[in-house]
Amino acid sequence: MRDSRHNDQAGFTLAELMIVVAILAILASLAVPNLLASGARANESATIANLRSIASAQFRFKAMSLVDRDLSGSYEYGTFTELAGTEPVRTYGDRIRPGLLGASFGTVDGNGRLNRQGYFYALYLPDAGGVGVSATLANASVLADPAFSEIAFSVVAWPASYGNSGTAAFFVNQEGEILRSTTARYSGAASIPAAGCAMVGTASPETIIGGRLPRNGEVGSDGNTWRTLQ
Repeated sequence: MRDSRHNDQAGFTLAELMIVVAILAILASLAVPNLLASGARANESATIANLRSIASAQFRFKAMSLVDRDLSGSYEYGTFTELAGTEPVRTYGDRIRPGLLGASFGTVDGNGRLNRQGYFYALYLPDAGGVGVSATLANASVLADPAFSEIAFSVVAWPASYGNSGTAAFFVNQEGEILRSTTARYSGAASIPAAGCAMVGTASPETIIGGRLPRNGEVGSDGNTWRTLQ
């Protein structure tokens, strides 16, 4: 004779399984946004540290007196690959060993951009009109103005995927102060901050000569609010 009690207790019913699946879906919907937000915050913290490293490398590069294309006795700022020691320094003829950033800092693409820890980075040097040009080695050798490149550079950093890898854009220049914007919506290769996006009083957002950094809460040349990190 079959024991009906055994059949009643064996396994879950369809209704019970549906309830379990629904609970798991709810828990996942709560956990995933928190995980994304945590990852974005970690990426932003890493970006701030990276920008400090880049600015410090630029100051050291200039102090090493390596590039003086106009023979003025005042030396120019460098490119990502020069700072990292992955390409020979202009007019110097050799690489910096060890690199000021380290060869493992990131791979520079053909447009002079880095992609690191969920963020893109672009470094600019000024041309003869003060407009920032992407600081590839070729551009720095031809388009960048020697005199202006002795006094200015800028670096912008923005999320590779806005809302997923980060929610803030960042800016640093020769003054060494890192600025942050949470109103900017730059995202990936299709939306790139201009060279002077965080500056005030320039002729255009692309200009990095002749302006100043914004005071806290002031709108930059790109129309976004930028604040200095404390």
